[in-house]
Amino acid sequence: MKNGMTNMKRRATRWMVPAGVLLTLGMFVAADTSWAQPPDGPGPRRGRMGRRGGPSGGPGGQMMYLRGLDLSEAQREQIRGIHEQNREAAETAAGRVRVAREALQDAVTAGVVNEGAIRAVAAELGAAEGDAAVQRAYVHTQVLQVLTPDQQAAAEAAEAEMKQRLGQRRERTGERRERRQERRQQG
Repeated sequence: MKNGMTNMKRRATRWMVPAGVLLTLGMFVAADTSWAQPPDGPGPRRGRMGRRGGPSGGPGGQMMYLRGLDLSEAQREQIRGIHEQNREAAETAAGRVRVAREALQDAVTAGVVNEGAIRAVAAELGAAEGDAAVQRAYVHTQVLQVLTPDQQAAAEAAEAEMKQRLGQRRERTGERRERRQERRQQG
């Protein structure tokens, strides 16, 4: 019975790992500049392979704040080049994170708890995620250097607004969770 539950957990988490990898890759590999206005005017923007969303092909992405900026064609080309130059490093970092996450999941769901192995794999995952974050920071800094001072200020304001909205969303989620817990305790 325990093996059945372990297999069910593995199947459930297999979807989370590819989704995390895709999100990480999307933040790095955003060579598509779908944040720019399409040549035929406003309307839904389509990223790679017809998906809606920003540079990552989804609703967000690391460079989502560039959408509202009036980028010149030269700036878009430079940003595309930055992403292209960093593509291999980004894919390598994302691959390390994916492998470490899978190894951690395997260590956690093993039949016997081996605390040392779990901690070692968790430390490797932390190092891999740290390397990926540093890579994203380099790309972020390079992209910001392409922007004018006015565009940089607008980008910073947009980032701050996104963080504020995320904080508000987390608060609402926490409030809903608390209400559910109260209802469970009452009923």
